[in-house]
Amino acid sequence: MNFKEDVFAKVITYITVAVLLGAMLVEAFVIYTERSEKKEIAGRLVSARASVSSLTKEKAELEAHNTELQEFKSKWENLVILADNEFCQELREELFRRPEVIPEEAIEASLKAELEEGRGPEEEKAGSEEQTEDGPLAAFVFPSPEDKEWFLPLNLGNKPSVEYLFYARAVDVERDRCIDLLYEVPVDGADDSPLLDEDGEIIWNCMAYDAGLGWTLITEEEE
Repeated sequence: MNFKEDVFAKVITYITVAVLLGAMLVEAFVIYTERSEKKEIAGRLVSARASVSSLTKEKAELEAHNTELQEFKSKWENLVILADNEFCQELREELFRRPEVIPEEAIEASLKAELEEGRGPEEEKAGSEEQTEDGPLAAFVFPSPEDKEWFLPLNLGNKPSVEYLFYARAVDVERDRCIDLLYEVPVDGADDSPLLDEDGEIIWNCMAYDAGLGWTLITEEEE
């Protein structure tokens, strides 16, 4: 083999090696890309499975919540129906004309809550002096009997019963304050009519109240 043929053979060899190396690099790049895509797809699949699991859990929670709402709606509708009957309306009118059954401690708690919500020490002191000199600052009453939402029966449909439980709300319009109250009305087991006191008035026993500081139970000693 002469010199030219030898050089030509080497050039061909170099070209062949370069082509093979290029092919190997291309193949390696393709394999790397495929592996990267597979990893990315695997990651997306894991994420999709997690999303499906989360959505399934949320669906179950929503279904349970919906069931609770349906049950609450059913109970609320029953309360509204009972609140609209004649007997309940009579008790609503009876309570409307008797603001004296609002516990004094509940009124005092409302004043305390108002002071804690928006007054400093000096204002609280001034408020206490004003209450002492000019009389009580609170004037709680029950809303109009035509408004049914402030007075609701809690166990009026349960028979036989030794007492009825009622939720009521007293308001002080000038101060824009309210007190939520829970009353117990003892009843005669014979005809389910409310028991009367010595003055011939229906007995309203306040069991608990919320004047803005949370629900507070009233014990017999406190009464």
